[in-house]
Amino acid sequence: MSKLTDLNPHLLILEDSTNTITFKHLKSLKYQSQFIPYPTFRKKKTSFQKNRNYWAKLSLDNQSNRNHWVLYVGNASYIELYAPDDENKYLKKVSGNLIPGNQREIKSSIVEFKYKFYLQLYSKQKTVLYIKIQGTLFKPSYSVKLVEPEAFLSQEALQKVIQSIFQGGLWIIILYNFVLFLLVKDKTYLYYVMYTLSYSLYYIMYNDLYNGLPKLQIYTSMISSQVSMLFYFQFMRLFVGARQLISKWDKVIYTWIVLKSSVLLISVVYLNISFNTSFLEIYMVSNFYIDAILFLITIVVLLISNSILARYFVTGSFFLMLGWILSTISFSDLVHVDFNKNYFSQAGLFLELVLFSVGLGYRERKNEQDKRLAQEENARILREQNVTLERKVKERTKEITEKNEELQLQKEEILTQRDSLQERGEELQFAYNQITDSVRYAQTIQNAILPFEPKIKQIFEEYFIIYQPKDIVSGDFYWFNTIKGENFTKTVVAVIDCTGHGVPGAFMSMIGNTLLNETINEKHIFDPAKVITLLHQKIRSDLRQAETNNSDGMDMSLCVIEPLTAQQFKVTFSGAKRPLYYVQEGEFNQLKADRFSIGGEVYEDERARVFTNQELILAKGDALYMMTDGFGDTPDAERRRFGSRNIKKMISHYAHLSMKEQQVAFEATLAKHQGSQDARDDVTMLGLRL
Repeated sequence: MSKLTDLNPHLLILEDSTNTITFKHLKSLKYQSQFIPYPTFRKKKTSFQKNRNYWAKLSLDNQSNRNHWVLYVGNASYIELYAPDDENKYLKKVSGNLIPGNQREIKSSIVEFKYKFYLQLYSKQKTVLYIKIQGTLFKPSYSVKLVEPEAFLSQEALQKVIQSIFQGGLWIIILYNFVLFLLVKDKTYLYYVMYTLSYSLYYIMYNDLYNGLPKLQIYTSMISSQVSMLFYFQFMRLFVGARQLISKWDKVIYTWIVLKSSVLLISVVYLNISFNTSFLEIYMVSNFYIDAILFLITIVVLLISNSILARYFVTGSFFLMLGWILSTISFSDLVHVDFNKNYFSQAGLFLELVLFSVGLGYRERKNEQDKRLAQEENARILREQNVTLERKVKERTKEITEKNEELQLQKEEILTQRDSLQERGEELQFAYNQITDSVRYAQTIQNAILPFEPKIKQIFEEYFIIYQPKDIVSGDFYWFNTIKGENFTKTVVAVIDCTGHGVPGAFMSMIGNTLLNETINEKHIFDPAKVITLLHQKIRSDLRQAETNNSDGMDMSLCVIEPLTAQQFKVTFSGAKRPLYYVQEGEFNQLKADRFSIGGEVYEDERARVFTNQELILAKGDALYMMTDGFGDTPDAERRRFGSRNIKKMISHYAHLSMKEQQVAFEATLAKHQGSQDARDDVTMLGLRL
C-alpha cells in the first residue's frame, strides 16, 4: 500500500497540563496508565489548548516488506518524535512552525501543511512511537498518517512546481504593471503592484518557503495579509473613481485606511519589541471581521452604481471571495478534496488579478477614447471658427489682428502637445529599455545553468559548442555531467530543443534543466531511454497536458558515454526527434531518433510512445555531433532551409580538422548560407572528440 491515512483513532493521548512530563517519565506505570484513546479524549475535550503539552502513543505492527516511511504528524509550534533505532534505543527528532528549517528532518511543511518525519519501521516487528506537541502561536493538532517516501517526494515536487508557476505569474503581473506605473505615473498601477506583491509575500511565507527564521516567517505572513487589504481598498478607490462614483462611502473607506494604517504601524513596532501571540491573534481576528464587513458593503455599493469599471472590480473580487470560501470549506473537511486545499484561494486570487488587469486595460482605453473625443470636439470648434472668420472678414477687419493672436495661441498649444507626444515617445523608449534589461538579466540566469566549459574540458580535450539564441534568451540548452561510482564512470551529454524560443522557450528550458538534474544527478538514472521517458511523464503531469491541452514539450538527443578501455568507449544513445551524428574511423554515420517528442502533442494511445536505446562502440579519436533543428531550419536569401543533407556534407567535409577549427568552419558555413536573413529558431550544436 502507498499510505495509511487517519491514524488518529489509534492514538493514545496523555495531557500534560503542567508541562513537566519528560520522555523518561513516560516509561513508568503511573504515566502509562494515564494514556487514554484519542476518540475518548476528544469527547472530553473540545480541542487541544495552546501552551500545553500533549503526548501521543502509537503502536505500529509492520506486516509489509517496506522499512522506510514518511510519518505525517500534524501542526504545532513544537513537535518531538521519539522512535526506536535498530538497538531499540529511542532517538529524538524535532519539528514545528517555530523550529528553524535547518533543524527539521523534513524542512518544508508545504505538502498538506503538516509537519513530517522520516520513519524506519522494521519489517514483521511492532514499533511503539511517542509524539509530543505544543502550540504557542496556534492551537496544536494531531493528523497522523504514514506515506511512502516516493509518494511524498512526488507530491512535494509537484507542489513546488505549481507554487513556482503561481509566483512567476504574480511577478509577471507585478513587473508589467510597475513598468506601466513608471510610464504613466498613475498611482492606480502602483497600488495594484503593492496589492499583488503583498499577496505574493503572504503565500511565500504561508507555504513555509522561508523557514530559516520561523518567527519572521509567521510575522511577515500575518502582516502582509493585513497590508494587502490596505492596498486593495486604495486600488479600488482609484480604479473605479470612488471619490465621484460613491463619494459618501469613499469617505468611510478612506477613514478606515488611515485608521488601519496607524494601528498596523503601531502593531509592527509592538510586535518587534514583544512577539505577543495573544495580541497578534486579537489584532488579526478583529481586522479580519472589519475588513470582511467593509469588503461586502463595498461590493454591494459598487453593484448599485452600475459602473462598468465597478463590474470588473466586483467580478474579480467575487472570484477571490469564492476561492477563499472553497478553501475554508475544504480545510474544515466539509468537502474532501485530493489536492492542496489552498489551490482554491490561489486560483481565486489569480482570476481576480486577471479581471483587474482586463479592467485596467479597459480603463486605459476609455481614457484614450475620452481624450480622442475631446480632441475631435476641439477640431470641430476650430473649423467652425474658421468658417465664421471667413464670412465676417469684410465686416470685422479691425478684429483680424486679435483673431490672429488667438490662432497663434492655439498654434503654440499644438506645438506644446507635439512636445508632450515626443516626451511620451521617450518614456516608451525608456520602458522598452527597462524590459530589455529585465530579459537580459534573465539571459544571465539562463547562462548560469549551462555547463561550465572547464568541466567539459576535464573529460574531453577536444570539443566545441555553437550556441546562438534567436532572441536574447533561448529555448535551446545543453546539459553535461560526469558521474563516478566505485566501478564505473558515466558521462551524460544532452542537447535539448524546447517548444518556442525567447521567453516562453526559456521557461521550458528551465523546467527541462531542473528535470534532468533531478532524474540523473539526484535519482542516478543513467538509461537514456528511461531518462527521456521519465521527462515525458513529468512534463505531461506537471503541465497537466491531459486536462489543459497544453502542447509544450521538447526534442532531445541524449548520450551516456562509458570508457571500456583506454582506447574504446561505449556510447548509449536515445533521441526524441533529434538524431546523433558520429564520425567513426573517418566515416560519417548517423543514429536516427525515435519519432516522438517529450511532452507536447497528445496521442490517442500514449502506450505507443516508446523511447529506445541504441549502442555504439567507438575508438579514441572518433567524434560525436548533437544539435537542435535550428541549424537545419536556418533560411537563405530565398528562404530555403540549410537542411539535414547539407549538415551531413558539412560534417563529412570538415571531420579531419580539430574541433575548434570545425567550429569556425561550421559557423562560417551557416553565416554564408544565412546572409542577411533573420534566423527562424535558436541554433545549438555540440561536438565532442573521444
